[in-house]
Amino acid sequence: MHRTVKSFLRTLKFSVGCFRYYFNRNYDPVIALCSQIKVQEFQFTKCLGNSWNNTDSRGHTVPRRFFSCKDLLKSEQENWKVTSARYMDTAERIKKKLEVMYNKYTFGMSSPVIRFGDSVYFEENGCIFRSKASVDEGSVEMLLSTEDLGFHDAIIQRIRISPDQRYMATSIKSSNSEESSCIVTKLEKLPMVEYIIPNVFSFEWATNDVLFYTSQKNLVCHKVFLATFANRKHAEIVYTEQDPRFFVDIYCTKDRRFLTINSNSKTSSEVWLVDCNNPFNSPILVQQRTKGVIYHVEHRNDELYVLTTYGEPAEYKLMKTPVGSYGMENWQLVYTLQEKTKLIDLEMFRDHCVMFLKRYGHLYLNVISLVSHSVQSIKLPAWACAFESEPHPEYNASTCYFQLTSPVQPPKRFAYTLAENHLVEQEAPITINCHTVRLEAKSKDEILVPITVFYNTNSKELHRKPLLVHVYGAYGIDLNMSFKAENLMLIEDGWILAYCHVRGGGELGLSWHKDGCMHNKLKGLHDLKACIMLLHELGFSQPKYTALTGSSAGGVLTGALCNADPYLIRAIVLQAPFLDVLNTMLDTDLPLTIEEQEEWGNPLADEKYMECIKSYCPYHNIKPQAYPSVLITAYENDQRIPLIGLLRYVHKLRKAERDHARSMNKKGNLIPNIILNVQAGGSHCAPLWEDSLNEVTSHLAFLYKEFGLERE
Repeated sequence: MHRTVKSFLRTLKFSVGCFRYYFNRNYDPVIALCSQIKVQEFQFTKCLGNSWNNTDSRGHTVPRRFFSCKDLLKSEQENWKVTSARYMDTAERIKKKLEVMYNKYTFGMSSPVIRFGDSVYFEENGCIFRSKASVDEGSVEMLLSTEDLGFHDAIIQRIRISPDQRYMATSIKSSNSEESSCIVTKLEKLPMVEYIIPNVFSFEWATNDVLFYTSQKNLVCHKVFLATFANRKHAEIVYTEQDPRFFVDIYCTKDRRFLTINSNSKTSSEVWLVDCNNPFNSPILVQQRTKGVIYHVEHRNDELYVLTTYGEPAEYKLMKTPVGSYGMENWQLVYTLQEKTKLIDLEMFRDHCVMFLKRYGHLYLNVISLVSHSVQSIKLPAWACAFESEPHPEYNASTCYFQLTSPVQPPKRFAYTLAENHLVEQEAPITINCHTVRLEAKSKDEILVPITVFYNTNSKELHRKPLLVHVYGAYGIDLNMSFKAENLMLIEDGWILAYCHVRGGGELGLSWHKDGCMHNKLKGLHDLKACIMLLHELGFSQPKYTALTGSSAGGVLTGALCNADPYLIRAIVLQAPFLDVLNTMLDTDLPLTIEEQEEWGNPLADEKYMECIKSYCPYHNIKPQAYPSVLITAYENDQRIPLIGLLRYVHKLRKAERDHARSMNKKGNLIPNIILNVQAGGSHCAPLWEDSLNEVTSHLAFLYKEFGLERE
């Protein structure tokens, strides 16, 4: 599962939603024998203290002595039991339909395959298998089973094979935690697990028996270790990051010439090279971190290829420099992305660089010849909204394989032949009664904001149809446009789906993110309001049939609109939402607050950020008024969005609604439902499949009930 630039870019925004606990930074590496490891369950203790505090203004803490966090949690759990019973019949009907669609469109998709030499590795049902690439299915051997190791309900995240295929390193994550364990398996006639390394984020083989890995604790990754597994088994630290704004991971160049130690903040980065021929030598710095300059390194024919934001315009560029002449003063321009273009992914091959791009909602392949520097640009089918390159493509491959998808189209495989410049559609998209429209809404400052809309081609009177609006708008991350089976059910039932690509996200490149972060956060809120108003003006539903959904940091804009313009929407569905920006950014004891300052600003050091955050923070701006109904799903073991913030948000929101109802003193007013569903276990927005199915079912049952819809 080759780590491409896409995951590199994700790492720069790794901490989505930033309410976190303080942790012990004095972490020491441990390589433990498999027989000595006991899988530890995450203990939910830090949130459930005896009391909780509310910071309503800078330096002013108001104790809430009449409720403990345990009391609030117990009260919400009891409330959910009563509330969910009202949705039970609707939920059962929805779940049956979803199971059929999941089985048809999701379970039919094959697992990613990793080709390594003459072998093929793949994962299925928590097991890793190997077969010969030239032999049929009959000669498959199982290399690892998570169940046999005692990792129940575990997720396999990454697989790395040593160059001689004697060892396999695999990361396994519990559904109750974001921290992974690295399982090192010796691939003999009878594969045997030799070591389990806890709390690992990324890892790569430098040689046949030398593994580099990074340790992660409480979402922070600052240390790199070297471990040997042949004659003298040991582990040692080779790099420590001192700046809390940075997150460290490891990458292996496609030609396996170097390992790169990548230390990234949200606005700058630094790369150190490890020579795979001499892995015990000290890492070599490529370019010292420079404010505003992000870069990532590949290698080919004694030259480094550098993907970077260095220079003008402030979008990504591909540059190169000879090995040994590392500083940016030696970087030579190869290719510059157009402005308003999003770089989604990049793959390096022996003589070509393939860029996966998005420009104004359309997807493109740009193929750069590394010999002639010529560029071929291929526009991909108009129905496609997202794509994924296949894992671990071979460096010498002549064909680039990838998948295209959309919210209503399952992934379909495509192949691009590099030498012939030919695109082949290997699977045709499914036929559905769905129309796609791309719109642009004019925001408060006249900037045009893209919207992607899906609706049933047979629908009449669209202004009477329910509308579900999706938004994110943070960290330069695109709104998720990948396939979800439940979207087909909604389209079938006449729903309109709208995806608002507001500023703060990355849909129109780096400048789109910059124009919606820090002191520009309110622009994302203005964008969202403009999008919803345009949809209504064009006849796509109306406020009483409109719902808004967001997850994680998408909760900021969703919650802010709920306070500022509640009349635009009837219901809100939130998954692990970040709703208390102000209190989070005031607490530097939280391990990632300093890192998050590059996204939200530092209210402790600059009064303008204090006032800016106050102006949109969802929790801070709750007031007595008519609110839409709200369903929030939270997770007990969520390290990013702890329960305490969501419990007090719901408590404050209900009080505001009660105060409003008393002040109006009118009969017949619609009383909104404010519901918090706390899932036992689970980590941030990553439940197991069965739990995910139940969540989606409860979300949709809530919306169907709110809109007075019944699914037969």
